[in-house]
Amino acid sequence: MQPKHKLLRLILWSSIVVVILSMATASLMAQFIHLATDPRVINSPQGSFTAQCVTATPEATLDIDGQLAVASWNIYKQQNSGWQTLLSQLASQNQLLLLQEVKLSDEFEQWQQQSHHQLAMVQAFRQGETSLGVMNLSEVSASQSCGYLTAEPLIQFPKSSLLSYFPLSNGETLLVANLHSINFEYALDSYAQQLQQLLPALQAHKGPIIFGGDLNTWRQARFSMLAQITNTLGLKAVIPVKDTRTTVMGYHIDHLYYRGLTLESARVIDTETSDHHPLLAQFRLGGN
Repeated sequence: MQPKHKLLRLILWSSIVVVILSMATASLMAQFIHLATDPRVINSPQGSFTAQCVTATPEATLDIDGQLAVASWNIYKQQNSGWQTLLSQLASQNQLLLLQEVKLSDEFEQWQQQSHHQLAMVQAFRQGETSLGVMNLSEVSASQSCGYLTAEPLIQFPKSSLLSYFPLSNGETLLVANLHSINFEYALDSYAQQLQQLLPALQAHKGPIIFGGDLNTWRQARFSMLAQITNTLGLKAVIPVKDTRTTVMGYHIDHLYYRGLTLESARVIDTETSDHHPLLAQFRLGGN
């Protein structure tokens, strides 16, 4: 085995040990954790996770005069101070937010009620009565949102994915894929499974697509698999000129890809509010 691969394995197993010890500590603290066993979507803070897919009737189109601003951010369970301020900034500047590691706490519910944004969330697990997972926040509701789960192969904590459909002013429908990818696996089996379970819907969709999230591409094999799938789907990567996206072992782990839209600008907001920096993109409708 090459020295680089030995180092990667050592780092991976060290990370796994840290996670297991953290879980044991949480157990000793009597913090009850319930793992989701089937994917269910919620589309209001006071609602319940009732079905894999939920539908709604959007009152408007997602874009504004053909312009569409999108941000993706792992919010780190809102553990760091200042998250409300940055989230409010992102919500005021973007019609669509793809969030990962959202904790549907009382504080988050209060923020959402004040912001008046629509939400769709897939629960990965629950701490006590508080759900955690991926979430879309948008100025208009999605016509349909569907949830998916894939379990981490060692620690068995699920990772969630969300597919949502939004109407656009040019008559097209935008398909949005928001993922928090499998992390604690050196092999690619579960990582590939999570991506492939979304492929039927992505391949069947004829309109524009936005695909992104915390994709945990912390080694070349993961990034190559992701690149192969996005290339097959005809997706292009959003790469800011000043690229300060979060990296692990030298690889960017947060991504946005797009199709059927024209990218006008992209940027990253450097922050200590999370262990991830938000990635923002400004699109206009139309394009290859």
